[in-house]
Amino acid sequence: MFGYVRPLTAELRVSEAERYRALYCGLCRAMGQATGQLSRLTLSYDFTFFAAVRSILEGAALSFVPMRCPAHPVHRRLTVEAHPVLTFSAALSAALADAKTDDDLADERGFLRLKSVCAKPFTASMSRRAAKRLPDGTGTEIGRLLGRLAEKEREGCPSLDETASLFGDLLGYVFSLGLDGERAALACRIGAATGKFVYLCDAADDLADDVRRGRYNPLAAGWGSLALEDGHLSPIVKESLAASAPIGLEALGAAAEELDPAHVFTPIVKNIIYLGLPASLGRTLDGRKAEAAHGMPGKERL
Repeated sequence: MFGYVRPLTAELRVSEAERYRALYCGLCRAMGQATGQLSRLTLSYDFTFFAAVRSILEGAALSFVPMRCPAHPVHRRLTVEAHPVLTFSAALSAALADAKTDDDLADERGFLRLKSVCAKPFTASMSRRAAKRLPDGTGTEIGRLLGRLAEKEREGCPSLDETASLFGDLLGYVFSLGLDGERAALACRIGAATGKFVYLCDAADDLADDVRRGRYNPLAAGWGSLALEDGHLSPIVKESLAASAPIGLEALGAAAEELDPAHVFTPIVKNIIYLGLPASLGRTLDGRKAEAAHGMPGKERL
């Protein structure tokens, strides 16, 4: 995905950092087992956050064990053992990756479309394997929600809030899938707020490239020539985003306070929400691209 939903690792305790890395590694393993080894290339910080939230909401007691893997063959690393929460997270990640490829095939041109054409056989295979582990109709509903967003983007919708809310609807559905009652409602709130934030950051990150390539961007559609100044976000757009984004983060923080405080992943989720997301927003507004959403390195970054 995008790489914005990650902790501020300098503020994590040593044990929390180890658990976060272990969850990341456990999700990577689950993807290889559930949706194929190539699906591990789509591993993201964003779905590590999803796996953490689902673990809390389901009250999952995950086991941490030392393991070796091809990426780290010499030393054992703490990893979360296989668990249905990780398998479910892996399947949803694959379903979204394939839906995103379909979206790119419809919207991109030139080399970027060629990349999607080459990726489609792999993401389709991932999605077929994922479908066996997801409720019936999940892929169809993801496609429908992405289709609503794509339609607004093709119309050139000038409202960032409107398009971001549609992406929020998608993640709200994904986060709450398979849950019921209060847990589903809480998951939906977390997913919707996260989706809006991610869409906002991505729009700001991609603004200059989108304008240069003639692609839709809600900031360019809404602000026109005022959106950019010397090839970067203009001060007026920065001020607008800096004022509006925290409102969504406040709602996300309120939802986080309803999570089980005793679960081992709750402090990590709160770190991501209260510290990691504002840090991502700051990097975005300063014009520093989000780091790669996958391929998590070792201790030098945690």
